[in-house]
Amino acid sequence: MRVDLLLRFKYLCGRYGRVLVPALLLLAALSFASAAAGVTSEAEPQQVTVETDSMTVETALSTEATVTGNTTLYDRNDTLTGMPVYLRSATPEVRLMAVTQTPSDRTVSVTQRIVLTLSATRNGDVFWRDTRTLTADSEAVTNGTMRTNATLNVDRLASQRLANVTKETGNVGTVRAEVSAVAIYETDTYSGRTRTATPLSITDRAYELETPRRDQQTNATTVRQTAAGGVDGSGFVGTLTGATMRDVGTSLGGIAAFGLAVIVWFTSKRLGDFEAFRRRYDRVRYVEWISRGSIPATGKHVRVPVDRLVDLVDIAIDSEKRVIHDTSRGIYAVVDGTLMFEFRGDPDENAEDFGFASAAALGEAFVQKNGSTGTDPASGDPEASGDPGASGDPGSWFDSDAAPPSHDSDMPLNSDS
Repeated sequence: MRVDLLLRFKYLCGRYGRVLVPALLLLAALSFASAAAGVTSEAEPQQVTVETDSMTVETALSTEATVTGNTTLYDRNDTLTGMPVYLRSATPEVRLMAVTQTPSDRTVSVTQRIVLTLSATRNGDVFWRDTRTLTADSEAVTNGTMRTNATLNVDRLASQRLANVTKETGNVGTVRAEVSAVAIYETDTYSGRTRTATPLSITDRAYELETPRRDQQTNATTVRQTAAGGVDGSGFVGTLTGATMRDVGTSLGGIAAFGLAVIVWFTSKRLGDFEAFRRRYDRVRYVEWISRGSIPATGKHVRVPVDRLVDLVDIAIDSEKRVIHDTSRGIYAVVDGTLMFEFRGDPDENAEDFGFASAAALGEAFVQKNGSTGTDPASGDPEASGDPGASGDPGSWFDSDAAPPSHDSDMPLNSDS
């Protein structure tokens, strides 16, 4: 059966409060001490990796062509820059421009070349390659920029060199052309190489270079440094930075433990007489097994005292009977044959002091829940309903002078109760 969580909490506070409060206070004290030690202690030195003296070199390859052939599409001597395609009849030659950018705060020795590479491949594997340097420059760059230009007659390349290679290879492989810009640089500290390339595609009417293209290389010196006390190594900011999330979590845990200790202490103090509270609590827990009625002081039954209401309910459950509660005398009883098991509690008039409803209110709520009006929902006993007029005898059928009903009123009608 379902027990109200608040009453359950009160019960735990009353029963275990003397142990829980000191334990929670000790836990809170330890948490605060641990967190304080973590925050106020000097931050451990941290080894960090720092890049210094960084240098970046970038090489870009672009194209432009001047209109020198006969065409109605462009004006003669127009300069076409970065076109996706160039017409062979209008611009038979193309200028290849390589630009390398270096740091302006130092001198960098740069050797820059523009290279034409022809190759023949079969199934992706190269079986012939020819590399020619169209131009090459070397310079000690101090202003941060080095430029190298070369002119390539694409119309002549297609009609002569490529035509010959294609004729010789035939259907054996595929002939390809590529233009690249290569820069080799060196300083007192660093050296390296950049390379950017674009394929050169030639048809009967046009040629194409995918430009601009770029390549970048960065050099830096990596050193390990010791950082103490957080961001700036000292001061309040450094101390706060040194506090870990574990210390913050420990502080929050200490606050929670202290607050819970206060709640447990206050709740247990308000309960006062825990034994009286426990009896009321047991009655609420097992209200579905208890029916109201009157229990005579004398009768034919052998009376067996029971120390606790919980034990009496266990007897009722084991014997499939119900507990009868005489609210005027504070007596609970279970009848099993000629035996009447009794538990004597306090009268119910002060039950509200502990936050419980009275037995009458509990019984009425249970009757309304189960949809009954004149009888107890489980026992079917008119006397258990608390209505003296429901029986011919104003007393109880426990009395030896009254004949029992034709059925066992202690047997629950619903076995699920």
